[in-house]
Amino acid sequence: MLTAFASCRATTSRPAFTPLPVAVTAQVELEIPDATRALSEALARDSIALRTIREADGYIDSGWLDSSTLEHTGARPLGLGVVRVRAWVNPDKPFWSELVVEATYRAMADPSRPERELDVALPEAHPLQRKIAEVLKGLVEQFGDAEALRALNPPVAVPIRPDTGKKDSAAAKVDSLRKKPDTPAFRSGRERSR
Repeated sequence: MLTAFASCRATTSRPAFTPLPVAVTAQVELEIPDATRALSEALARDSIALRTIREADGYIDSGWLDSSTLEHTGARPLGLGVVRVRAWVNPDKPFWSELVVEATYRAMADPSRPERELDVALPEAHPLQRKIAEVLKGLVEQFGDAEALRALNPPVAVPIRPDTGKKDSAAAKVDSLRKKPDTPAFRSGRERSR
């Protein structure tokens, strides 16, 4: 009986840690293995070298990459010159998956701390972050829905025009601000008695 219980135990090759809270997410209408394959193919098409792809577990890891070429490197992972991409594909609503992709670097070396604690999210303006956003947008266009695509493209803010000193056409007109003369129906009781 103990053997049967042990054989039902779930195992995974995913790391024990979770994505950084600032990781980019998107939902696609694919189950985990298909979504993992689609994401890994899209990242590879966009010249991001990958080291680990676990379709059944929904996990992708690039290993350390040179940030200028996005090819694997043996350089010490320290500073923005060496980056890493990790992706988790999680179950979402039925037949859908959530893609969670993070791009990181190491800002410092500290052997006294666990390696994961040294990972820092790349700045939003970094070219790799923009590549990842475009990859996810393409996957949502292909396998997602219109609402999700609108969420990835927030509405453009309308700039506020500076005051030019001209009169505002929406302002109240001077006529409407003048006091109207009293009419007999609305005069006070004292005025009516005269």
